[in-house]
Amino acid sequence: MKKTITASITGLSLLFLASCGEKPAEQNSAQSEQPQASPLENIVLKDEPTTAISIAEAKQKPTPGKEVTIKAKVIGRSAPIVDGLAVILVGDPEKLTSCDLMPDDHCTTPWDVCCDDPDEIKTHTATIQVLDKDGKLIKNSLRGIGGLKELSYLTISGVIDEKSSKDNLVINASGIYIKP
Repeated sequence: MKKTITASITGLSLLFLASCGEKPAEQNSAQSEQPQASPLENIVLKDEPTTAISIAEAKQKPTPGKEVTIKAKVIGRSAPIVDGLAVILVGDPEKLTSCDLMPDDHCTTPWDVCCDDPDEIKTHTATIQVLDKDGKLIKNSLRGIGGLKELSYLTISGVIDEKSSKDNLVINASGIYIKP
């Protein structure tokens, strides 16, 4: 009789402990399998803006706060996509030639435009950054967002940042269209 009471108490205790523990494993695994949405996903545009100017045009009079839309390509240096920050360097694909478009491509990083004149690179590149609602730089890379990678063709809408100058155009992006 003593064994039956002990077994019953042990069984009830285990049942009680199981009901107070974590959620069932099925619920936990289902929740952990859901991909975390990046705060940058909403920056990707489904439709390409129809009016865009060149980077050189935007640099002529870089008025902070002015809305601007440019066409660009992810090029301009060996690492144009910054890891850990929502910042990319882009260049004007009409003025700069990435090595992937050259018949005798020998570059390990064809997006660095190493064959172009440094003054042309300076004139035809811009920095794109994405800020959060508080105006702070988002600490996630843009790499992979909407398929964005080196050599991607983009149309970018945003506002010219206060740090911009004729030599260094910085755009706070509000939308990025990535050409498929």
